[in-house]
Amino acid sequence: MQLQGKVAMVTGAGSGIGRAIAVRFVQEGAKVAVLDVNQAGGEETVRLVRERGGEAEFIKCDVSRPADVKEAVTAITLRFGMLHILVNDAGILKLEDALVEEVPEEIWDAVIGVNLKGVFYCSKYALPAIIASGGGAVVTIASTAGAIAFNRPAYAASKSAVIPMTRALARQHAKDNVRANVVCPGGTDTPLTHSQGVPPAGQGPAKIPAMIKRRAQPEEIAAAVTFLASDEASYITAAVFLVDGGLTAL
Repeated sequence: MQLQGKVAMVTGAGSGIGRAIAVRFVQEGAKVAVLDVNQAGGEETVRLVRERGGEAEFIKCDVSRPADVKEAVTAITLRFGMLHILVNDAGILKLEDALVEEVPEEIWDAVIGVNLKGVFYCSKYALPAIIASGGGAVVTIASTAGAIAFNRPAYAASKSAVIPMTRALARQHAKDNVRANVVCPGGTDTPLTHSQGVPPAGQGPAKIPAMIKRRAQPEEIAAAVTFLASDEASYITAAVFLVDGGLTAL
């Protein structure tokens, strides 16, 4: 029970990696605020958590809207009385995010709004609550797209930017007993990747340029996030964890 007694805020928890993190956190003893713009997905995550005997609350939140995030953090502290862990997982990826000279401005703004500004807003409003609770951990889900060349310029820009942002949080708030780390998943079998035309595992051909010749399962990313959120990682901060099957080593 690595997270016994902890309260966590997980964004993008209505599906994919975020859902896997929420479920794993509860298995490790945490209470979880499930944040997502997708109400049906978020409520399904809460149902899965409660099936396992855990405690969770869904809060509808568009992380690109600062008022939504501020209200969500207030709701979490009212509901649970404290906050120890922030996981910045919410993210979007758009097919129109292609050749840089052809990317519509509204697509650029939408991707940056969720993937970059969302991390900023969540950190801005959650950190005071975490500090008031005695400290804790921030884990930001970036991507290998932030470390190597990737054919989605807005997505790559957003995922690159959250890495130094999170490391800045680690530097600024070490004095407050707050650790902040980054996880960069490689290709993962989630609805987000399926929306880009990548078939689910086992349902079609897929070239996987990694040492481990398969896509990750969301639960494998959740395992790394759980470690970084726990006291087992008490001496780890400002680190960037590549959980990518060896993709960036090739």
